[in-house]
Amino acid sequence: MLILIRKLEFCIQILFLLLYGTSNFSYSQSGWINQNSGTIESLNSVKFINSETGWCVGNNSKILKTTNSGNNWTVQGNNIVGNSYSLLFTSTVTGYIVGDSNLSGFVFKTTNSGNNWFPIGPKNIYPLKSIYFINKDMGFTAEFIEDMSNELAKIYFTTNAGNSWDSIQTQYKIIHDIQFLNESTGWLVGGFYEPAQDFVSKTINRGTNWTIQTNSIPPFYCVYFTDSLNGWVGGRSQFQIPSIIRTTNGGTNWLSIFPGTGTIIRSLHFINRNKGWGAGDNRTIQVTTNAGLNWTRQTIDVEGINYNSIHFTDSLNGWTVGDSGRILRTTTGGVLTSFTNQSTEIPDKYFLSQNYPNPFNLGTIISYSIPVNVKSERSTSQGGSKVKLIVYSSLGNEVATLVNERKNAGSYEVEFNGSNFSSGIYFYSLTVDGNLIDTKKMILLK
Repeated sequence: MLILIRKLEFCIQILFLLLYGTSNFSYSQSGWINQNSGTIESLNSVKFINSETGWCVGNNSKILKTTNSGNNWTVQGNNIVGNSYSLLFTSTVTGYIVGDSNLSGFVFKTTNSGNNWFPIGPKNIYPLKSIYFINKDMGFTAEFIEDMSNELAKIYFTTNAGNSWDSIQTQYKIIHDIQFLNESTGWLVGGFYEPAQDFVSKTINRGTNWTIQTNSIPPFYCVYFTDSLNGWVGGRSQFQIPSIIRTTNGGTNWLSIFPGTGTIIRSLHFINRNKGWGAGDNRTIQVTTNAGLNWTRQTIDVEGINYNSIHFTDSLNGWTVGDSGRILRTTTGGVLTSFTNQSTEIPDKYFLSQNYPNPFNLGTIISYSIPVNVKSERSTSQGGSKVKLIVYSSLGNEVATLVNERKNAGSYEVEFNGSNFSSGIYFYSLTVDGNLIDTKKMILLK
């Protein structure tokens, strides 16, 4: 009778998948490793000038530097008092930081790789959340006005590496992020508190005039363009409002993308117009390989830690930083390549990923997680929970057993090689200690 019940559960899951399919969002394996920052302060921005040398900044005067890819971080900038929100380096020695101290904005510069920082920029300004340089001389920063005054935010730009700054008045109260492609063309995301509304705006005359391209009630947090046509904006998903929007014509039209329910994207980084990553709240790290049309989650959804910034130097090497001094690094583009635990974090719930890639040609990766808090004393004494991961044909026949052994609590991945199978729809099912956890559909195309 028990066997019949299990088969009935499996058939019901297959029927549901055949009827409703899958969304444009899927989970994947995690190849992100914790690094020791030496601080519990929130880290707000991370940038690397190459795969070894990088910096991150955060609250309460925190500036950290590494010269060995983040294996060790050293403290810099003891003379900076306040919260640093964004940083950028134009060379291995020249860099800039913006932030605020007692609600007054600041810009600091270094010309010796961060060993010393000195204040530059406009005086008596509001907090600054974003800085962007298009070359070693020309850069932009923008105000973020948190009070309820009638003041509107200004954009400041320099053409001489920060020695002097000019200002441009905008029609917005707050500006979350700003990016320029050249001396004339740029985008910003920002808006107002009352009424609560954010905009994506574009300028073609160095910020003198801005044209609203689209708007949203929840805030937009970040903007990233790889060229004059292809760009993305990340924000907060609410009701039917997307957390990512995408354009392929310079912002004339925007496509809404929902990479997971309730997802908040605070930072985006693309290495080309097809491949990029997004980071945000509740340990969100997601990747796209098709210009943002589909996103795959690389971390398990656990509440509590928010990632504020993500940066890659190439398709493999990347870092993200966030709350409580959290720094994560990947050397695989976020993909787990071994068959060991995905991270030092123990999951608190069962989890079966959507295979990646899907559809696939020959091989595909499936990841799964076993929590510690539901394991019985009996299974622990025997070496963990009894785990089975089985692949079935579209008719429900078992065609491959990927896992059939005891596993301790943790996150794992396994590869399914479809070279000896014909094209079509397959299903894979995770069973733990005799209980059917989940079943998912995958497509093999040859």
